[in-house]
Amino acid sequence: MRPGERVPARLLPSSRPVLSPVTRGKFGRVAVVYALLWSGGLLVAATGNTVAGVAAMGLLLPGGGHLASGHIAHAAMALAAFGLAVLVWWMIGAVIAPIAVWLAFLLEAAMTHSHSHLSITWIAITAGLVPCIVVVAFAVHLLRHRHQVVVARRVNTELAHVTFVQTAVPSTPEPSVGEATADDLAHLRFALDLALQPLSEFAGFDRRDQFREAALRYQLCVLGYALSMYRYTAAPAFAGYLAEAQEQSILKMGDKRVWGYWALENAWGRMSLGRDPVDNHDNVMLTGWQGAAVGMYESFGDNRFSRPGGLTYTWSDSQQYRHDFHDLAESIHRNMRRSAYTLFSCEPRWIYPVCNTFGVNTLVAHDRLHGTDFHADLSEPIARAYEQEFTRPDGKLIGVRNETLGLSWNIWASDGVSLPTTYWMNAFLPDQAHRAWWLTKRNSLEFDGERYRLPRTAANRCDVGNYSFGSDSFAHTFLSLTAREMGDDEIADNAFAYVDEKEDVERSAGVARYEGLSTQGNLYSLLSRFSRPAANRDLIGAGLPAHWLAGPRLAEAAYPDVLVARAVTDGRALDLVLYPGDGGVRTTVVVDQLRPHHRYAALGTLDATVEADRHGRARVDLDIEGRTVVRMEPTS
Repeated sequence: MRPGERVPARLLPSSRPVLSPVTRGKFGRVAVVYALLWSGGLLVAATGNTVAGVAAMGLLLPGGGHLASGHIAHAAMALAAFGLAVLVWWMIGAVIAPIAVWLAFLLEAAMTHSHSHLSITWIAITAGLVPCIVVVAFAVHLLRHRHQVVVARRVNTELAHVTFVQTAVPSTPEPSVGEATADDLAHLRFALDLALQPLSEFAGFDRRDQFREAALRYQLCVLGYALSMYRYTAAPAFAGYLAEAQEQSILKMGDKRVWGYWALENAWGRMSLGRDPVDNHDNVMLTGWQGAAVGMYESFGDNRFSRPGGLTYTWSDSQQYRHDFHDLAESIHRNMRRSAYTLFSCEPRWIYPVCNTFGVNTLVAHDRLHGTDFHADLSEPIARAYEQEFTRPDGKLIGVRNETLGLSWNIWASDGVSLPTTYWMNAFLPDQAHRAWWLTKRNSLEFDGERYRLPRTAANRCDVGNYSFGSDSFAHTFLSLTAREMGDDEIADNAFAYVDEKEDVERSAGVARYEGLSTQGNLYSLLSRFSRPAANRDLIGAGLPAHWLAGPRLAEAAYPDVLVARAVTDGRALDLVLYPGDGGVRTTVVVDQLRPHHRYAALGTLDATVEADRHGRARVDLDIEGRTVVRMEPTS
């Protein structure tokens, strides 16, 4: 049975206002500003000056000048163009797009209809359109809210009889260390090859755009998470090329091709020419995602990225932004304290709660590693934000909200949003995470007698790593990952088997990858492959046991000649399970963190015993033919 305390499920709030507190304030301010524009526009239109009147009507809504002049087709074109501009704003943070479109049609209408007569009828229609739309939208929201409240009551009736197993941090004093299979290692090599190539090269990465979900930064961060999870659950006593791969995945983030998007987004989203990807008001899609990767890496005992300049973002030969892990955490903490929602923006002015879970994981890891209290300072506001502002009354997670207007939309509340949010939330809000997972199983998951399946929605049939549609493998990869973290091994195994059976495996020179999955999808599958219940919660919140960090470890091994299926220490001895990368090999490995000048029995090697040098290091010769078991232990 999984260790942990069985606790009552967290019920949904019994009473929810029609508009959540912060959002209500945002709507109120927007309403006041629009009321002033509306009143001013009508006053100007009443003066009888045609040009001023057309321009004033253009302030009331995009294309309003055309509509007030009776040109419905032009007004419809303006509204359509404005809708596309809002989409661009959402996708890449360019708030300048809808503003520019609005003003362009205002000016064009004022010049085109300067000699037109504005009738009272068309002025009234123009002035009344937005208020009517707002009233209808609010009525629809009110009906949906009431329905969701009714659903919440039914859900709470069920939840009142539900308990969850909530693990402590860590979930066990001695985390389990498994053994990777030969097939696991073949898939792992895909990640290792990505990470170990020269820093300036990105062979094997998907190159679509650097703004949305397929961006290089996300691929690099997930690469780091996957390598850290493998190291944590299978090879905590291995550094060598694995640690180098982790380092490279973090250092590559400093390449302008990865983070240079921020200069554009900050310019057209905040009207600022500042390029610094860390010292700004937004960009949790970098600080949070990379911060979590750095926190995982530092958990293995190396704090190089906390040293000044450890994280350097290069714009040109003459301009660099020198930061470190502390700066990432401080930026997240500062922006959360600044934001009325506590959660803050990815693209300027667009708040994604899923990206903020990475930010909170960063704070939790930094607090543990460096003795800060960033998360402790914000734990209550964070919990309140997720509960009140980013969860619907029926418990469904809200995927995005506009920081300025308070707006959200229902289409961004799919399983593709709730599953990763649930996974990362377990590290800091386990009660809400367990409830969200229970609701996913209740509302979305179906069992067809053989497989657990998610609904075949468009969102669940999209691989966000390359924007391809048709396959649901990416969604089921995340289903497997989240189920594993939440302790549902049956669902996790079932979903992973579904992907493994459905996808063709491309094999080349000992490296395996799912041919139909994006690079990001393959990396998430590795994260799932090497995960276990509460693994992320343990790694982020507790790190490694002290004897894992201090005991003997495999420090050097040739890649790809030596593949490490298992590497663990009890503080005295070192246990290894090794495989050859491509046929049998005679090789030399280096073990460090031994007791200087002490002798060790080297079982399974060509040496009966080895002696550590004055630095606690020893070279060990061995033959690797298939699965090879090695144990090094003190002779006295």
